[in-house]
Amino acid sequence: MRVRSHTLCTALVLGAVAGATSAAHAGGFAIREQSAHFQGSSFAGNAAGGALSSMFWNPAAAGQFNGINTESTYAWIIPDSEITALPGSTLLGVGAESGNIGNQAIVPASYLSYQLSPSVVLGFSFGAPFGLSTEPSNRVWAGMTQARTSKIETYNLQSALAWRVTPTFIVAAGLQIEHMEGTLKAATGPLATSRNGVIHGDDTAFGWTLGALWQATPTTTLGLGFRSSIEHNLEGTASVAGTPIGNNIEAGLKTPETVTLSLRQELGSRWTGLASIEWSNWSRLKQLQVECTSAVCIAGLNPTLPLGWHDGWFYSIGAEYAWSPALTLRGGVAYEVSPIQSADERPARLPDSDRIWASLGATYKWSEKISVDFAYSHIFVEDSSLDRLDGGVRLVADVEASVDILSVGLKIKLGDDPPPPPLK
Repeated sequence: MRVRSHTLCTALVLGAVAGATSAAHAGGFAIREQSAHFQGSSFAGNAAGGALSSMFWNPAAAGQFNGINTESTYAWIIPDSEITALPGSTLLGVGAESGNIGNQAIVPASYLSYQLSPSVVLGFSFGAPFGLSTEPSNRVWAGMTQARTSKIETYNLQSALAWRVTPTFIVAAGLQIEHMEGTLKAATGPLATSRNGVIHGDDTAFGWTLGALWQATPTTTLGLGFRSSIEHNLEGTASVAGTPIGNNIEAGLKTPETVTLSLRQELGSRWTGLASIEWSNWSRLKQLQVECTSAVCIAGLNPTLPLGWHDGWFYSIGAEYAWSPALTLRGGVAYEVSPIQSADERPARLPDSDRIWASLGATYKWSEKISVDFAYSHIFVEDSSLDRLDGGVRLVADVEASVDILSVGLKIKLGDDPPPPPLK
């Protein structure tokens, strides 16, 4: 029962913070693929406007648009991540290879702006800022008591008001409503026939955003955006598949604050330079506590799991080239510092490490009111190691991973711009 109960609580805690190996491709368990437009530059310039989807990082970007505008993105994420158990692993004899643990995923995001007055614009966005979809292709392997199936989803609705303080300076504030839910499975024992421990939980919580956009010169634009932490209290059940054993549980989880600073710099009639730096407060995740709320609980189902994560950093540079009035090409590279930096911090559900992004993209202006975005990225994930002892079962392993991402986006302007205000 000790292995079984510890596996249940560990699966919940690690699952609640997992995700970078498949659907999530920012540090920790965040999903960066919120815009095909900015993916093409490896997200360089993403908080400095130029596309409505910039409001994900900086809500003030909505204030750049007159009338009614929409933008939507679909990102197809194709991960390849494998864990190979090494000598020292408790269950090495049952199988060393996890196979590919990453499931392919489609991540959507949508944006809408509506001009309320000459100086005020209302913006909305809907997307999935955090997520996970992993399942080792080899069900019986040395890490099966730490990770089998993992599925975490978030749904985030943001509304924001952008105010044009001057013709060159915009500020904005917004509200986030976020729903998080997940189902996680791991073997309850060391045998191939061991049943799965199953975790399910969900929660809805609130956060906020702030931003500013400044056209410092006719050719230079700076953007600064902030997304707050959102405090989730996941409630659900922990059970053993096929048995009546089960408990009601809850676990607190705070997503990190994120600050993004970006630059757009025109370099002539056709070239535009792009740059961004982003900080994420992952160091707030020192530990996670799972609480059993049932009248009778499985022994040991109130654990404290140390994490010891670090702050995440993302640095990107890129450029746009106006090939013609209808076609703009872009490209960029980025270096991302993972919040997980050592083998004992790196769980089997989240073998995250530092990575390099390389991206290409394009925008084709179909008409005066319709544009289409395309983007491709390859992520080179640094090889890493894993050394975890959970429930008395140790997993020592090497991790190799890479990711390909294909995205398409559509921008539509609805109707005509409102007339200018009458002269006084």
